[in-house]
Amino acid sequence: MTRKLIFFDVDGTIYNSKLEIPELTHKAIQLLKDKGHIVAIASGRAPFTLEKVCADTDIPNFVAFNGQYVVYDDETIYENPIDVEALRQLERDAKAFDHPMVFFTHNDMVSNIDHHHHIQQSLSSIKIAHPRYEGNYFDHHSIYQALIFHERKDDNLYDDRYEQLKFYRWHEVSRDVVPSNGSKAEGIKKFAEKLGINQEDCIAIGDGNNDFEMIEWAGIGIAMGNAVPELKEVADYVTDHVDDGGLFNAFKNLDLL
Repeated sequence: MTRKLIFFDVDGTIYNSKLEIPELTHKAIQLLKDKGHIVAIASGRAPFTLEKVCADTDIPNFVAFNGQYVVYDDETIYENPIDVEALRQLERDAKAFDHPMVFFTHNDMVSNIDHHHHIQQSLSSIKIAHPRYEGNYFDHHSIYQALIFHERKDDNLYDDRYEQLKFYRWHEVSRDVVPSNGSKAEGIKKFAEKLGINQEDCIAIGDGNNDFEMIEWAGIGIAMGNAVPELKEVADYVTDHVDDGGLFNAFKNLDLL
């Protein structure tokens, strides 16, 4: 059997709707490793918010920040920070619309406001506390991803207006902000190049708006049963809901377990 390089999204893929890792998911990941496959996480989360899931699954490899920060075997092999001037312009515009933002380095996060209910609402849904306030943070730190907080009706205030930025909605009141040339797929490519693994031997599984590029690029792209409908349309295979053993069933049906 050809060794595969397999990437798992976290929320809605590894984590179920209760933000727990089902026993069948643990079993699938261990069996894949026992078979000699290389497993990694591909998430919109920051590295420091991946520590628990990495520890719980014993996966040391990850593509974080939707592809902007890649770690293999505890070595950072790729970084793609956001352009400072583009970020500065976005923050000016967001402040004019009263839309708060959060900024991430590889090991920290800050808010540009003391407190906002949209920040609290969205981050608490993935068990992350409201970050502290710090102004002009990106003037002195490399920012790999930002969050902007607003409702869907305001998407048009930002979409297609920033040449160097793009947005992924992950919550009803929050979107990820990443470089326009970045994606989970780009991070996965760097990972595969490092290990000398071909595209056709890469597998990606996910459920969200930030998973399109990696699902389309991978040799096999799998959408969870709970995935957004558009992702299911581009996937090679649609498995069951995360609460119904979707991850385990996907790899069982691919005869990789």
